[in-house]
Amino acid sequence: MGLSTRERRTLDDIARRTRAEDPALADRLSAHGTGAVHAEMLPSRPQAWPLITLAVLLAGCAFLYAISTPK
Repeated sequence: MGLSTRERRTLDDIARRTRAEDPALADRLSAHGTGAVHAEMLPSRPQAWPLITLAVLLAGCAFLYAISTPK
């Protein structure tokens, strides 16, 4: 969803005033968002196996507890 004309005009006005009041800040801010965008890296299998092992172990313990408690 894009910005409306009014929103775009407001942002342009803010950018123009920022450049007039503090050119150094405007330069630093304009550098944001110009680089390549990378998705967050998901853990690979060797990094994820301890979590998977822990989850399976906890699930097994919960199952054993559930079947061993008297009703």
